[in-house]
Amino acid sequence: MAEVGNIDRKNADFWSELCGSKQAKLLGISDFSPRSLKRFDEWYFNYYPHLFVHIPFTEMEGLDVLEVGLGYGTVSQRLAEWGARFVGLDITPGAVDLVNGRLHQAGLPGEARVGSILDAPFENESFDRIVTIGCLHHTGDLARSIDECWRILRPGGQLVFMVYNAYSLRRWVQARGPTAKLWLRERLGYRGPLASAPGERTDYDTNEAGEEAPHLDVVSVTSLRHLCRRFTHFAYAREHILQEPPFAHRTRNELLKTFWPRVGGTDIYVTATKSKARWYRYAALRA
Repeated sequence: MAEVGNIDRKNADFWSELCGSKQAKLLGISDFSPRSLKRFDEWYFNYYPHLFVHIPFTEMEGLDVLEVGLGYGTVSQRLAEWGARFVGLDITPGAVDLVNGRLHQAGLPGEARVGSILDAPFENESFDRIVTIGCLHHTGDLARSIDECWRILRPGGQLVFMVYNAYSLRRWVQARGPTAKLWLRERLGYRGPLASAPGERTDYDTNEAGEEAPHLDVVSVTSLRHLCRRFTHFAYAREHILQEPPFAHRTRNELLKTFWPRVGGTDIYVTATKSKARWYRYAALRA
C-alpha cells in the first residue's frame, strides 16, 4: 500500500497540470467557458476519430458509467450527454473540479471525485461500463488497475480502455533494444507490461515544462489478454499514428487512412466483458 501511495502522490503532482493543457494553449484557450471547452472538444474528437468506434456513446443511456482519468473532461461530458449515470474518478483535484464544473454549466447530472483506480473507492459490482482512455498505463500497476475495474463492474459489464502499444512502430524505431528484449521475454513466457525508461516517456506524455510523466507502461496484445483473463470476452484494435520516423514525410491524415495504424499504431484499444455466469466469476476471482 505504501508503494501505491507513492505512485499516486507522484501522479497527483504531475497531472495537476491537466492532460490537454499544452494543446489548449496552442488553440489559444485560456479559460473553461462553454465556448472554449467546445473548441477543445472539437479538436479532440477530430484528432482521435476512432474514439467513436471504441466508446459506445450511443449505448450509455440509463447505465451507471465510470470514467477513470478525466483530463479536460471531453469524454466525460459526452458520456453524460448521451444519458449515462456518470461518475468520474481522477487522482487530481483539478481534473475533478473541471469535470464537475463542465457538468454543472451544461446542466448535466453526474459527479466526479478524487481517488485512485489502484484502490477504487467503490463497492463490488457498482458499474455497467468503465471507460478509461490513456490512464491505466500511468498508474504503476497495470494489472492491479485492470483487476479493480473487474471488481467494480457488474456481471455482463464492459471495460473500455486504451493503453500504449509495446510493439508500435514508434517503439521499434525509438527504443529498439528494449522492445526486442520484451519480444524475446514474451516468447519465453513473460506476461506483463514494460515500464518505459527515463527519456523514452518524453515521446508520449510531458508537461509544459518538458518533464516526463512519473511512470509509463507499454504493453502487448498478448500480455493484455493475460491481464484481462478474468473477463470472458476480449477484443482489441491498434489505432493512432503520428507524423514521425519512419513516416516524417507523410501527413498524419494520410497515415490514418493506411493500414499502418492497425499494424503498428501507438495505442491499443481494448473492450473486455465480465461474465454473467456466477461460476465463471467465482473461478476468475480465485485466479
